[in-house]
Amino acid sequence: MAAVSLDMARCSIAKPLGGTTTAAPHQSHRCGQLPTSAAASPTMTTRTRRLSALSKPPKPPSLPLFPRPKLPIPTTSNYAPTNGKQDNSKELSMNTVSSRSSSGAGDVLRLMDVLCVAPDEDVYISLLKDSVDASEVAAVHAHIKCAAFPLPLSLANRLLLTYASCGDTVSARKVFDEMSVKNGITWATMVSAYSDGCFHNEAIRLFSCICHEELAGDLHDRSIVAVLRSCARLSKLSFGEQVHALAIKAKRVCGDTGSSLLQLYCESNRHDSARQVLETMRCSFQEPVPEAAWTSFMTACHRDGLLDEAFHVFRDMVSSGDARSSFSLSTILAVCAESEKHRCFGQQVHADAIKHGVETNQFVVSGLVHMYANKGRLADAARAFEAVGGKPDAVCWNAMAMGYARGGWYREAARMMYQMKAAGIDPPGVNVVRMACSR
Repeated sequence: MAAVSLDMARCSIAKPLGGTTTAAPHQSHRCGQLPTSAAASPTMTTRTRRLSALSKPPKPPSLPLFPRPKLPIPTTSNYAPTNGKQDNSKELSMNTVSSRSSSGAGDVLRLMDVLCVAPDEDVYISLLKDSVDASEVAAVHAHIKCAAFPLPLSLANRLLLTYASCGDTVSARKVFDEMSVKNGITWATMVSAYSDGCFHNEAIRLFSCICHEELAGDLHDRSIVAVLRSCARLSKLSFGEQVHALAIKAKRVCGDTGSSLLQLYCESNRHDSARQVLETMRCSFQEPVPEAAWTSFMTACHRDGLLDEAFHVFRDMVSSGDARSSFSLSTILAVCAESEKHRCFGQQVHADAIKHGVETNQFVVSGLVHMYANKGRLADAARAFEAVGGKPDAVCWNAMAMGYARGGWYREAARMMYQMKAAGIDPPGVNVVRMACSR
């Protein structure tokens, strides 16, 4: 009984300690915290808003964007027309030009009109030089007409040249017909405009007018070059021979004129006449023979299978001391690749390329690889390919792959094709892959 009463006493003592006396204050403490935080929330929110307002000032409202104002065209100026009818027509034309040309020359001219500043000849020429399309040229031309500005020969030639450069042959012809005074530059510009625009018959007809009107003193080299180009495009060899006679009479078979004559005869398969022109250019001490003339003659001989003649032309070029670049060297390397007689000539050309510092040029490397591969010297072809400067192009890759395939090294050819794909170049020689896979 004593033990039972002792256990009951322990239970009675422990119960208030675990359940009633201790839990009530803990619960009341939590309940006391909740109202405190809830009551303090408005104050904290107001303080936070004040601090955020002080630290982050409000952004000012963005200003509205207005379009660029259009400059008005003054109706009264120092060069006003005499009657009202002409005034309305000219003002209408100026408004039309200003709507077409919204930048460049049109803006400059409208600003000068607002400031009542009359542009002079130098201003017009500068604006014509900076014009990028026919609309800007038309804006300057219309302003010149409305200003009643006298059109000197230099300004008229510049206007004609700018129209021709923009491809507006019709407007160029109008300016040409309106010119009362013409010189050799005027005729040459118009003939070149027709030739560049593929109006070859018009170019030949206009050049005939120069000759028939006894304007040979105003004959310019540019007009001869342009009409010879038109003769080559239309295969009019007879007219080209007449131009050749005129050039001989004027002692102008040199430079670009001689190169155009040589190209005309090469395209007409007249290699004997081309050779005579080349000899005439070599004997002329006015200027050296251009590299384009040598290259054109070698290309024509290579095309027609006259390989020995091409070698003779290159030897004459070397003996003349004229400069040789990658174009002439790559041309003669293509001839060496197909020739069976001159086996050591390709190595001499390779040495000449090293001497001129163009052995790493991609055109020269392609010619060297093709030449060595055709001769069966794949090791030399591989060394030439590895010496290319920068990243090889598709021509170099394909030449090396074709050389391996023709020499029987099919695995190397396939490896080259995979390397081309890894370099990001689409291999054009699909037959090489088929040949390599078939073996």
